[in-house]
Order: sequence, then structure tokens, then C-alpha cells
Amino acid sequence: MVSSRIINNDDEYIDGLLDSSPAIINAIYKRFARKVKHMVTGWGGSIKDAAHVFEGVLLSIYNYAQHNKLPLTNRFEPFFLYACQLKWKQEMMEKSPGKAQSFHPQPPAPGLDAKHIQYIEEALTTPSDNAEADNTRNELEEMIADQREKWFHTKEHAANTRVGMYVVITAIIALGLAGLLFLSPWHKDIYRQFSGTEMVHHHYSNNETDTSLLLHRAAYEFNKGHYNKAIVLLNEVVGKDSLLPVARYYRGVSLVDETQLEAARKDLRFVYEGTSSYKYDAAFYIALSYLRERDKQQCLEWLLKIPVNVPIYWKVERLRQELTS
Repeated sequence: MVSSRIINNDDEYIDGLLDSSPAIINAIYKRFARKVKHMVTGWGGSIKDAAHVFEGVLLSIYNYAQHNKLPLTNRFEPFFLYACQLKWKQEMMEKSPGKAQSFHPQPPAPGLDAKHIQYIEEALTTPSDNAEADNTRNELEEMIADQREKWFHTKEHAANTRVGMYVVITAIIALGLAGLLFLSPWHKDIYRQFSGTEMVHHHYSNNETDTSLLLHRAAYEFNKGHYNKAIVLLNEVVGKDSLLPVARYYRGVSLVDETQLEAARKDLRFVYEGTSSYKYDAAFYIALSYLRERDKQQCLEWLLKIPVNVPIYWKVERLRQELTS
């Protein structure tokens, strides 16, 4: 049976996969497709590779959860994104073993416990059993095919010669203008490539505080890209508790996107100088704030403050390559 359930907690993602819920599948693509695409293309893959990784992980989780108990007590985001990193590492080992050695998958903040890492590793190494009829899996595969066109489509192979020549000429003109305006490597797309993040939802219930409700509403606006609205709500949170790292971090990120860079750095430095799990994410966004000002030196200096063993480091390495190439 196909479900149209909505997400109330992170376990709903696994349950939704198990009965091919359109709402859940759409939510997974909406939340994570761009992040996986950036990760794979950032490490030398194509959009087609990113789609293959995304779909392979979905089906691996489905197959594993069909035959094993998979209680999700960690958040789904680090669980899924870490699985995608491991999947891409596997594929890189086949295509380019030398380059794969420099790619070190790390669970995104707030991380995963050992049991959930074990679930992922087992899911990715367990062969699928296609011998038995599985209508739900067939429905899932059909939905995945539809989502692929929406989130991972590329038209370069369908272009005819005339369109191909137009694209080439347009690219040459664009490159010439970029050179004249001294935009490289400061083009807006580079900032967009590295700036994607999502605010963790604080699920509101009747017994929660006003601060929790404000954070819940702020997370909704932030994840919709309505950063001005998120800032207004986060201002209220900070007014109630100025020491709350989550509010200061996401307000800082929103301010960077709105190019209010001095105010953003004030929030982000506060988080960086503390001990929260957002410490090095804050350092990365301080670096991005200097990227927006085209201050390469300051951007690189802040990237150097981020250690290699933190989940965000793969982005750090890729951005450093962009700036020094």
C-alpha cells in the first residue's frame, strides 16, 4: 500500500521507504538531493554519478530494513548523508583509487553512534534479493525514476549540434566577461556551491517552551530559504537567551546569505569561541563570509582553523582547492 504520511520524527523516513510513501520519498529528495549532488561533483563525479549514489543508498536502506530491525535513534540526516559518502567512496575506489584515498567520509554533525554506522556499512554491503516479488520495491523504483528527472536531470546528452554550438559560444562569452570583471574564483555560484545547510527542526509539542516554538518556526523559514523571516524569529530567540549556540549559529548563517556580513561574523565568532557542536561549522561560514567579500586571504585563514577530523572538512578541502587552483 502506498502511504502519503507526513514526517513527525526521523523514524518516519525508514518507515516511509518501507511502504514507498510518496510524501517521504519527496521529502528525502527535497532535503538531501542538492547536498549529495554537491558532495559527489565536488569530488570529481558527475550529476549522473550523484543520482546513482543517491538511488543506490535509498535502495540499500530499503533492502536492509526489509530484513533487519533498523531503529533510528540518531537523526536521519547524518545517517543518510554518511551512507552517501560511503557509497561514493566505494565507487571512487573502482574508478579512481588514488583519488579515493584522499576522501575520508565523516558523519555530518551531530554525528552517529557506532551502532548506526554499523547499520550503514551492513546495508551497503548486503546484496539485494531480487528473486522474490516485491511490489513495494517496484513502486519505490518508479518514484525514484520520477525524482531523478526532477532533481538530477541534465540535458547535455540530448542537445543537438546547433544547441551545442550555442552553449559553447555562450560559455566563451561568459568566461570572457568573468575575466574582464575579475570574478573568478569569486563568482556567486561558488558561494552557493558551498553554502548549503539545513536547520534542524525542533518539533513543537504543547509542553515545549516559547523558545522551542520560535526555533521550530525559524527552522521552517530557514529551510525554505526565507532567511529574512528566519532572522526575525531568531532575533526573538536570542533576545530570550543570548547564549544559545543554535540560535546564534543559524542567525549568523542567515545573515551571511543576506550579506549582512559584520553582524553575521559577530554571531559566528561567538559560536566558534564556544564548545558547541557547531564550532567548526561556524568557522566555515566565517570563511564563506569573507568569500562573499572577495577576501581570499581571510577566507583561507579561517579554513585553516578547521581540523581534518571534523565532518565538514570535505567542504573545506574542496573550497581550498577552488581558491588556490
